[in-house]
Amino acid sequence: MIKIITAPLTFLFAALIWVFPSTSYALAKFSTSYQISYLVQENGQTHVNYVINQKNNLSVVYATEYSISLNETRLENIKVKDEGTYLIPEVIKTLNQTSISFPFVNKIVGKDKNHTFTIEYDTNDIATKHGNTWQIDIPRLEPDENISEQSVIITVPPGFPSPAYIDPQPDLVNSNIYYFSGKKISHKPISAIFGQTQYYQGKILYHLGGDNLTKVISEIALPPNTSYQTVYYQDLTPPPDSVYTDEDDNFIARYSTSPREELEVTLNFTVKLDFNPRPTLTQPSDKYLLAQPIWNFDHSVFSSVELKNLTSPQSIYDYVVDKMQYDYSKINRQKPARTPAAVSLTNYQSAICTDFTDIFVALARKAGIHARELQGFAISENPDLKPLSLTQDVLHAWPEYFNRESATWIQVDPTWANTTRGIDYFHKLDFNHIVLAIHGTDAEHPIPAGGYRNGSNSKSIFIEPADALSFPDPILTVQFVDQEESDLIFQINNSSGVAFSGQAKVAGNEYLQETAQTLKIAPFGQATFRIRSQKLPFVRKDHLKVIIYLNGKPYETAVVLGSTTTPLTILTGLGGILVLIAVGTWGVHLRRQKRKTSLYR
Repeated sequence: MIKIITAPLTFLFAALIWVFPSTSYALAKFSTSYQISYLVQENGQTHVNYVINQKNNLSVVYATEYSISLNETRLENIKVKDEGTYLIPEVIKTLNQTSISFPFVNKIVGKDKNHTFTIEYDTNDIATKHGNTWQIDIPRLEPDENISEQSVIITVPPGFPSPAYIDPQPDLVNSNIYYFSGKKISHKPISAIFGQTQYYQGKILYHLGGDNLTKVISEIALPPNTSYQTVYYQDLTPPPDSVYTDEDDNFIARYSTSPREELEVTLNFTVKLDFNPRPTLTQPSDKYLLAQPIWNFDHSVFSSVELKNLTSPQSIYDYVVDKMQYDYSKINRQKPARTPAAVSLTNYQSAICTDFTDIFVALARKAGIHARELQGFAISENPDLKPLSLTQDVLHAWPEYFNRESATWIQVDPTWANTTRGIDYFHKLDFNHIVLAIHGTDAEHPIPAGGYRNGSNSKSIFIEPADALSFPDPILTVQFVDQEESDLIFQINNSSGVAFSGQAKVAGNEYLQETAQTLKIAPFGQATFRIRSQKLPFVRKDHLKVIIYLNGKPYETAVVLGSTTTPLTILTGLGGILVLIAVGTWGVHLRRQKRKTSLYR
């Protein structure tokens, strides 16, 4: 927020109030123009320079001092210059803002008189480098009636990757310099993403067992694939008993531990994050429209008038961002209790990321929009602007909703939009959000990585930027398992650390019906594929070669196609026929005997 403190010429200003009608009160005392330059260095530090020109609109009012509130907290080398003189400003830092105030050297009096001064500083809150990608977020200037003109110049280092996203669009681009001006940047932040893809190398420790008195089956959530995220497990030690994909598309690994056995599972993996989300192959479950104990939109608090018109993802996002107030003290509490969305909405002045997320999910489902929660690892360079909850290594939570038009799950972050005071996390995400668990059918399960501690307080999640890596293709094998009536059961095994997602197909022939099925197979997991037979041999067994196409690639396997008619059935049938023949023959014999007897009477 920009604050102008003025000192009027008391007698003349009072006279103006008496002479002119009340409509003249709306006349701004000053017309203030801003030219703001951001020079981004190779190391991410940004030099910011404000050139501010203030023109008097009244002859009887002059400014004595100036104050500006910046949505940045890590400021260094602050310099203020007024009429060639460097001043020592008063700098006050709060949780997510810095206020700079100073008195002017001289009082500029007179209508249309101009006063120019500068503010400059260095900050690490503007530009962030992650691996081979960059993110630039320039907070908005707070609304002020005195602002008449604003222009922004952003200069990035030569050789920057091409921008994947810039909002608003610059008026002019000259090599590595971007120019913005006019009303489209008035009271709006500027966001830019440079680069399309980012890679991270990760390591997660899961601590299982220990206190159990009997054999226990434990299930752990591995980092899943999402519309933005693809994972590659290079090593999972020890190997799990099995891995499967649950209803929410989580990859769940199952382990068994003996009584009092302590087991540490280590996962080494690479994550690829894409800026543009991918569409899904399947429609979302209608379970993502239901109320739940946490997402309890059926509570009366969700019937208020202010919620009536929240029918789109954008309107719900804007409401949550503007309504909720982040409570920095709440994240320092050990294991804060998860509260239902109705309680979070009532206590909107004391919220953390799960509260923002739960209210978004509840409101979206209330509006008939499929929505669910994501929990995971978020990379924050400044926890004052992008706060994290360090409890159990579950560092952040944010929602996603399903866009029907694009058939895509879209991730948004209303929490960080709130704490950064307006950075856009609706139309674009960033490369800082890594999903560890998806909650759609259950708000609290599965437990994300970081929650499997077994009494250990040591850090269990390690993630850092990595160079680009070519992911291998899934290694698939197809095996005929069994025949159930007319159905042939095949098991498709994935022995690689990357998931398979796509179509399984078999062409029809005299024995088999044409079949197609969408399959999702977790890394080191398996799936079942059923094929309906068109005809079966009567008694014998036929040996066939069946070709199953997985995303167009053929996999041939041998099948023994048996008859549903068993030997016992055949014998039983023959026995029945013989009995019928015997009964019929005996009946004929009795009739003949009867006729003979009647002839000799």
